[in-house]
Amino acid sequence: MIKQISKKFVHADLRNKIYCDWITFLKKSEKWSRDRIDEYELNSIKTIVAHAYNNVPGYRRLYQDVGLCPGDLKTKEDLRKFPFVDKETLRDSIESFTTKIRGMEFITTGGSTGIPFGFYREKAAFAKELASKAYQYYRIGWREGCRQMVFRGISIKRSSRMQFYPRFNELRCSSYYLTNENMEIYRKKAFEYRPDFLKGYPSSLYLFARYLKDSGKTFPRIKGLLCASENLYDFQKEIFKEVFNARVFSHYGHYELAVLAGFCEMKDTYHVLPQYGCAELVDKNGKPVVTPGEMGEIIGTSFLMHATPFIRYRTQDFAVLKGWGCPSCGRPYQIWERIEGRLQEFIITTAGRYISMTAINMHDDIFNHIKQFQFYQEERGRVEFRYIPKDSFNEKEKEKIRMKLLIKLGEDMRLIFKKVNDIPLSNRGKYRFLVQKLPIEFGDI
Repeated sequence: MIKQISKKFVHADLRNKIYCDWITFLKKSEKWSRDRIDEYELNSIKTIVAHAYNNVPGYRRLYQDVGLCPGDLKTKEDLRKFPFVDKETLRDSIESFTTKIRGMEFITTGGSTGIPFGFYREKAAFAKELASKAYQYYRIGWREGCRQMVFRGISIKRSSRMQFYPRFNELRCSSYYLTNENMEIYRKKAFEYRPDFLKGYPSSLYLFARYLKDSGKTFPRIKGLLCASENLYDFQKEIFKEVFNARVFSHYGHYELAVLAGFCEMKDTYHVLPQYGCAELVDKNGKPVVTPGEMGEIIGTSFLMHATPFIRYRTQDFAVLKGWGCPSCGRPYQIWERIEGRLQEFIITTAGRYISMTAINMHDDIFNHIKQFQFYQEERGRVEFRYIPKDSFNEKEKEKIRMKLLIKLGEDMRLIFKKVNDIPLSNRGKYRFLVQKLPIEFGDI
């Protein structure tokens, strides 16, 4: 039996002074003009670059090597003169790219590569990170202390594969064990817990939604779904709305706290949060993307991180620019049409074309007769479609999927169907829709 707690209870991390002050600031500043936002960004850029130059040896050497100093920053555009940094550069010399700040802690993330990457983060940055996400979640009715059913890549030894965390008012469900038997346990427990929101990896929430749809089982009414840590595809969003009849919110961010972007409450486009960091989109030549509809790599400069600063940090994630200023809600922010994902989320054809997984995005009814699927590529021009069939799957359905996928992939691509019994998870408990074994550089795209 889950002991219900008052919604007035809020964990200390969600009510400290830094968190509350930052929420207040974000609410106030979203009403600023674009000129004032630009002024804030420029001042924040100057502050973090000066801090890095004066206190962080790695950045000072990096800038001196190209003849730059903080005084060279006169406009936001001047930031483009400063060199990029990437994960490898920081990981190989993390101590020289770090300065001591009281209360800082060492954070480690494997990311999509599985290679550990550690850096230092101060407590104030973490508090502002939580507040920034909360500010975005407010757009669909989320509030501190609300009941959340969370699907995460956590190992839970108890047989139910779930655990209630009263401090956060969260019912956490392990994404490592999404069998029909366990998902039915999750479903039944939800009627006792009555969550306000579902939260987690889109791929895990998708499997749960498919289970509910295929089994015809009911689920308590919720206010919305909070999707994070993976790209959200249209076919996932469609089934979420169909099964749960609730709002779907997606946000883009990462452990480095350099860029944060989340859905508008009125339109499913990403608003980049300028108070959090400076986000650039650059093409394969490092030039700024300024044309709506054009894709670029996300480059982030964090305004929150001072222990290990991230300045012009190459995320190896990609987004498509929509423009500046949202006509629906009025916020004067940079707007992204969609997130394309990481470099390793592109399929390579024989002719050398690079196809984003968002371009292959298929309506959910195409996959009605399979339980799970995954693309797997280790040879240019050849991709495996690995699938776990349902009892209703037959050659007619297989051919239907083949024809629809080949329209997306093109003539210079061989599509191989491979029936499997299991599709393994990543080490973080995620279901990857593409396993890409070929090396890809941004300049190749």
